[in-house]
Amino acid sequence: MRRQNPHPMSFLHKRYHRFRNYPEKEKKCLMKYEKLFQPGKIGNLELRNRVVMTAMGALMGDWNGCTTPEQIRFYEDRAKGGCGLIIPEFTSVDADSGHCNPIQLGIYDSRQIKSFQLICEAVHRHGAKIFIQLHHGGREAPPACNGGRQAMAPSVELNSVVGRATILPREMTIEDIDNLVEKYVQAAVNSELAGADGVEVHAAHGYLVQQFLSPYTNKRTDEYGGSMENRCRFLVRILTGIRAAVSRDFVVGARINGNDFVEGGNDLAACTEIAKYLEPYVDYFNVSCGVYASAPTMIEPCYSPEGWRKNLAKTIKAAVNVPVIAVNTIKHPETAERFLQEGVSDFVGMSRMQLADPDVVKKAMAGREDLIRKCLGCMNCNKSVVAGKNLHCAINPVTGRATVYGDENLVKTGDDRTVAVVGGGPGGMQAALLLKKRGYHPIILESSDHLGGSAVLASKAPCKGMVAELIETMKAEMKEYHIEVRLNTPATVETLRTLDPYGVVVACGGEQIVPNVPGADRSNVYYIEDVLMGRVSFEGKNIAVIGGGHVGLEVAHFLCDKNKVTVVEMQKEVGVTIYRTARYKLLSLLQESGVEILTEHAIAGVTDGAVELKKTDTGEIVTRPADIVVMALGNRPDKSYEQQLKDAFDKVVFVGDAHKGGTMADATLSAYENCWFF
Repeated sequence: MRRQNPHPMSFLHKRYHRFRNYPEKEKKCLMKYEKLFQPGKIGNLELRNRVVMTAMGALMGDWNGCTTPEQIRFYEDRAKGGCGLIIPEFTSVDADSGHCNPIQLGIYDSRQIKSFQLICEAVHRHGAKIFIQLHHGGREAPPACNGGRQAMAPSVELNSVVGRATILPREMTIEDIDNLVEKYVQAAVNSELAGADGVEVHAAHGYLVQQFLSPYTNKRTDEYGGSMENRCRFLVRILTGIRAAVSRDFVVGARINGNDFVEGGNDLAACTEIAKYLEPYVDYFNVSCGVYASAPTMIEPCYSPEGWRKNLAKTIKAAVNVPVIAVNTIKHPETAERFLQEGVSDFVGMSRMQLADPDVVKKAMAGREDLIRKCLGCMNCNKSVVAGKNLHCAINPVTGRATVYGDENLVKTGDDRTVAVVGGGPGGMQAALLLKKRGYHPIILESSDHLGGSAVLASKAPCKGMVAELIETMKAEMKEYHIEVRLNTPATVETLRTLDPYGVVVACGGEQIVPNVPGADRSNVYYIEDVLMGRVSFEGKNIAVIGGGHVGLEVAHFLCDKNKVTVVEMQKEVGVTIYRTARYKLLSLLQESGVEILTEHAIAGVTDGAVELKKTDTGEIVTRPADIVVMALGNRPDKSYEQQLKDAFDKVVFVGDAHKGGTMADATLSAYENCWFF
């Protein structure tokens, strides 16, 4: 007998429409989030709530600075999900200069007016408002993205940041300044013609306007340098020019720093004075912080706690009378509400959260916070676009691929046939969820007593609590979709055969790599699972962590508080697969904790109280003291198990580490890639 769909009106499918029949529940949620879901005004523009998707470089446009169907869908989904205001990615004001990416959006010619009209219409038809962020990169604009032309800036200051192209800009002339003021004004006029509700001048993050504002980059001695008033002159001219050229109700604002976090830059006190000086010229401020020389403060990895920078916006808000939008690495609607109640800001920026879950607002309004996929701060989104690839969220494989993987494109051919999913980690749960949506009957077989797979290990490291929350969210999704889960069930071929499955999805991760060296089986040798799962604990020990990849560094971070830790890596650098911002921050934390990094050394053996290492350049064997040795050499697929399954079943697909070692981002995306047409 065919099983009946137990959840025909699942709100994940129906965008929470079923909760329209429960006004009391919605009323309770509105009371819980009294401020967050309260309408607000910027200038004369009313917004339906206080949630703002602030600008991020999603980089889904084309080579002419125009939009694409994928990009339109990207912003439409966030508007449909309940966001009050959307500010798309930084948008170029000049055809010939200032581009920081070869496919950056533009608003400097007529083609782009029509292009942006499509985005504005998509956002408006779901009740959200839209501002266009006007941008020029200044000394951050590589010649390669600007027809080979040299970058220009307030002053000739070498832009040399590790991990980015070194750029030597030329100093802008008065003619250059006058020309760019006109271009900003024309871009604002074009934005209004495209149907936007306002513009935001990007005067933060080390781009051109902020380069004028900050003494870190502005060394001019004319009327555009020196005093705070002079350094603001360029921006004031832009703002006054825009206000004179657009309609009265068209919103004009600025994104500013609350702190540059670089020596010689603007601190909070200086940024507050700048805000007070600029207040007469704007309808609102959007407060952020940092420049590329202090990038981990600008786009924070997981090592910065939620709300760590709230004092910046709160101080500026207390000094001005125009509304303030603020970004604070917010992961939870409850935090957003609390910050509004505390007067941190008038509107809450939730940006990367919108990548992780475009329905965050609607889920919160429905009282289903348990189903919100919350940003991990893993930086995979930033890593993907900086590498020139499609935007890729580690926990939402549909982001950036919605025109392909959107639910409306699902091929629902499952016919309730059973599919065995081996492994209950994020890859396995993502595969099961997709298969359920396609009409299959997935059954997860997990050998341990819990779901989460290797993500459980990751969640135990310092600053990784959001990974634990993701596991709980995915568990809630399994329950919401009535997906069958069998714990403590090793997926032997015999067990799988009893299910008579249509196919098998293998998402059981890989095997830990065990080095073939003398002493690897000694009693003082442990593996990451022993340490992170709390099976052993150490205090006052000299510990050698073998392997300087992401996992090895996280284990070192876990152990270094109470022990002397040395990380041993055979390559020339550690953490090479970690995105540079996260890597920089993690290595800084390890250095502060006294962790020693020993590169170009490979494990050669373990003895009582010591570890033998081989120098990779000379082959010399050296001995280092080590009471404890922790192996963190990564995983590899179990090829024998793989072959057993291929021999036993006609349809077998592999997801994540079961096929190739990688990250959670690789695992969740491979679930879609391998199960979309299963």
